[in-house]
Amino acid sequence: MARPANLRTRREFLTSTAAIAGAAALSFPAPARAQRPKLVYWCYQFLKASDQARASFAQEWAKKNNVDLQLTMVPWKEFMPKITAAIEAKATPDIIESGGVELRARGQLLDVTDVYKKVEKAHGGWVGPSTKIMLEPDGRVHTILYGLQGFMLVARNDLLDKAGLKPPPATWVDLLQYAKKAQQPPRTFGLGIPVSNQTDSQVWEDVMKSYGARLADPNGKRAILGDHKKEVWEFLDYFTEVWKSNVFPPGVATWDNTMNNSTYQAGKAVFVLNPVTISLWLEENNPELLAKTGHYTYPKGPKGLVQPLTYGSRSILKYTKVPEVAKQFLFDSMDHDKMNKEMLVSQWGPVLKSYLDFDVWKKKPFMKSLIDMSLKGEPQGWPDVFNDPWREQSTNCTVSRMLQRIVVDNWSRDKAFAETVDVLNKVYAKYA
Repeated sequence: MARPANLRTRREFLTSTAAIAGAAALSFPAPARAQRPKLVYWCYQFLKASDQARASFAQEWAKKNNVDLQLTMVPWKEFMPKITAAIEAKATPDIIESGGVELRARGQLLDVTDVYKKVEKAHGGWVGPSTKIMLEPDGRVHTILYGLQGFMLVARNDLLDKAGLKPPPATWVDLLQYAKKAQQPPRTFGLGIPVSNQTDSQVWEDVMKSYGARLADPNGKRAILGDHKKEVWEFLDYFTEVWKSNVFPPGVATWDNTMNNSTYQAGKAVFVLNPVTISLWLEENNPELLAKTGHYTYPKGPKGLVQPLTYGSRSILKYTKVPEVAKQFLFDSMDHDKMNKEMLVSQWGPVLKSYLDFDVWKKKPFMKSLIDMSLKGEPQGWPDVFNDPWREQSTNCTVSRMLQRIVVDNWSRDKAFAETVDVLNKVYAKYA
């Protein structure tokens, strides 16, 4: 295996080839005078202001460094089909901002361990679960994180105060008691959490795991939920009490992924579980409600805190013809001042120690909650392994479907549990 490239600082990078007249100032062999390296970059499309900030940086970087940039915004739902087709057609981008873990598992990414080490040294180290997400068992790295986020407990602090309650509730049981006491139905309901066939409903998987249940073995190869019937039953005792307490708004069994947002934004829920994007919307559209809103990490279950995080990352496809250009872009994209500005308009928590002093944590108090979440959280799917079978069962809302079988279809627990175990066994066996 070739030794990793020795990445340089931006100043070294820009000046090292200045003596070569007419050549592009890049840390790889100078191309012919009439040529410019071409870099194809697929950006993750989600939040308009953040999308624009990342795109603007890429365009400015390309101009300064004499690179021909081809930039495309790709929504997450379209990414995996699009990149799969591109790989089959042998027409892949150089850099991507989605699917790092999935494509790493499929052997499609370039080793960027050198970039990882260079960034780590320049910024004083990584924070939270960042290294767990990036580092593989053999110590190599194929994707570079630039932000962390996850579902958090979003609360109407004003209603809690009116009810004589001090946030946040420490446990899931406390959450239910807070919700019952603070709600004023039909004006407000305690818990705006879906129990449907949409992915936001998979927050119930996190709650279940905080009761000690596990979906698969430590290697993520074999489904073992059937071995955790006791823990699942304890969780179902809790969920059944929640369901019967009338703290859900009408229709949660059919909600899509927008309804928990819109219900809270309309002032109709005391609590929701949602990323900070819910408050970025309030910042622009309902600052009065934002001022009444608190942001907290998840409550704990009997077995502790389960606070999974998703991430934003950049990776380089192994098929790139300009690996050194792409690596330098990844390194420069993590620049402190650049990210300080970008975080002001994004949904991300910090991944590096140098990011803990960013202006956003001072200017937007509600965003400061992302620091606590980033420091305390774990990789998505934890304590299970985030891999293809976990992702498939999560996308199919396996745990939420079990709950629906019980409260909507009136199945017995044993029947619903048996179906769930069978589904998980088949999904994990498919990837064994």
